[in-house]
Amino acid sequence: MKLANISIGKNPVHETARSAALMLLLLFLLTLTLPHAQAQKFTFKRLNPPGSTYSFAFGLNNNGKVVGSFVNANNVYEGFIYDGATYKKISQSASLTEANGVNDNNIVVGDYIGKDQLSHGFFLRDGQFIPFDASGNNASTYIYAINNAGNFVGYTQKQGERANAYVNLGGTVKHFTFQGNYTFAFGIDSKNEIVGWFIDSSFLVHGFYRGAGGKMTQIDYPGAATTECVGINDSGEITGLYVDTKNVAHGFVRNKGKFRTVSLPDVAGINNAGVFVGSYIAKNKKNYGYIATPL
Repeated sequence: MKLANISIGKNPVHETARSAALMLLLLFLLTLTLPHAQAQKFTFKRLNPPGSTYSFAFGLNNNGKVVGSFVNANNVYEGFIYDGATYKKISQSASLTEANGVNDNNIVVGDYIGKDQLSHGFFLRDGQFIPFDASGNNASTYIYAINNAGNFVGYTQKQGERANAYVNLGGTVKHFTFQGNYTFAFGIDSKNEIVGWFIDSSFLVHGFYRGAGGKMTQIDYPGAATTECVGINDSGEITGLYVDTKNVAHGFVRNKGKFRTVSLPDVAGINNAGVFVGSYIAKNKKNYGYIATPL
């Protein structure tokens, strides 16, 4: 496969850094037992950008575009866009660039480490890179998903302080939390319904759903020790990850209040056709992104 480059300015940062969400992801992957995708009726495609040592798939649209990140031979995290045949690299930082979401207009959102050692959100539209910060000075900004209207979600955090989710609707940023807890927004649909997860005072992780009017509902997979909601499609299907009492991780879909387990590791997103993306650890102990298409 061919690797096309999207170079965005110079690489000014001289330290390797990772976002808080990616660190949590890696901790989950390294400590959990994961089921095999072969138990479900999917075609399973590994995503492995040329030159990568590890890869992660975070988002997809309804046009066959998948976005994520990979680690190159120099231990630098770079973003990628995959269109089914070709990988395009997104590189803004000497340490970390993540591509987290993409809408049907092929606008990519993500985050990168800046000269100030803080994380900044970005948009990539028609090859143009546009930085974005939601909280002013001394705060990191992460963007995780964008819908076709251009509304987007993520979270902000100052060092040593609580992470706050936010939504940008028509250019207006609104921060929110689930009952004052650390809160992370990961998905938004065409109705501006939002999903994500929060950490309670007992350090337990729960999913949440936030309606377009702002009302929030806690989501826990029945009997699970941990639940994370990470994506929602335009049919209102919520997808994510739960951990059972045996410390085994499972993907799930929640539709109209009913849960369905999917035997896919570390699910990260779902599109309107029910295609999943996520990441898994292969037999060689390396992490790879994947696309799982239902048969």
